[in-house]
Amino acid sequence: MSTLPRHIVTVLGAVPATLAGLVDAHGHVWIAPEPGVEPGGPVLNDPTRSLSEVRAYGAAGGAALVDCQPGGAGRDGRMLAWLSRESAVPIVACTGFHRRRYHPAETGLWTRPEEALTQHFLEELDPTVGLAECRGDLRPVAAGYLKVAIEATLEASPVGALAAAAHAAAHTGAGVQIHTEQGARAEAVVDFFLKRGVAPDRLVVCHIDKRPDPGLHVALAQTGVTLEYDTFYRPKYDPERNLWPLIDHMVAAGLAGSVALACDMAESAQWAAYGGGPGLAAFPTQIPARLAARGIPLESIARMTGGNILRVLARPAPVS
Repeated sequence: MSTLPRHIVTVLGAVPATLAGLVDAHGHVWIAPEPGVEPGGPVLNDPTRSLSEVRAYGAAGGAALVDCQPGGAGRDGRMLAWLSRESAVPIVACTGFHRRRYHPAETGLWTRPEEALTQHFLEELDPTVGLAECRGDLRPVAAGYLKVAIEATLEASPVGALAAAAHAAAHTGAGVQIHTEQGARAEAVVDFFLKRGVAPDRLVVCHIDKRPDPGLHVALAQTGVTLEYDTFYRPKYDPERNLWPLIDHMVAAGLAGSVALACDMAESAQWAAYGGGPGLAAFPTQIPARLAARGIPLESIARMTGGNILRVLARPAPVS
């Protein structure tokens, strides 16, 4: 692990790695509709409603937000910077890519040479260059980490794009959030990144609680990766029978330092500002209290509800 000073790159600039508090590890605060994308995907593009949700999250104790919408799939760095500035909540944006269905059919992302795509990711991670849609702005808006996605199988996934993300992560020390389809092929994709020189403590395996196998989770955690759980408000995954006992198991196994909790509210029906719920504020107001009621130690709660994801987001500061 690098011994260089570390920082967290937010959409308003770098902040010290000492940032602490409640942080939803995997969220969405802005998703613009992309021309040429399959219909039916999530859209969150009302500035007033997004600002209302982010402000409510901050007022409830949220210390920062991690936005997981990559470029070409609805990201807007300017809107993320505006939301952060107006709400006073630090927001961390990502570079990378989502599943194919969330990108326009005519995108060149999947056929772009691996070296060129690596360079694109490196530029978006660079605070002096920043996100593609913000180039030319007086103040660049940069990504703080990479988000990638695999399909139901690794073989059906864009291997060249995954390799480019791995190269960028290995070069910069940036964290990588890996979208999995209900946890499928988690072991294979972790191995893919490790073999390409990405340190395990830089990897977050997302949505893995949809595959609630305690033995698998312990084995993955023991490799050094972080496991992201987010089905708290998704009844079809039966969180009372699956997610909550899984958290208990990981804490009892001494692996609270390997779990990052989130809500992944990408659908407008989950937002209070759209007349649904429970809203982004549910993370700071409900989840820590529920963990405490289960007898989970405060130190473990602090790690799972912020400390662990902030550790992944902290990366070496560039040498001037």
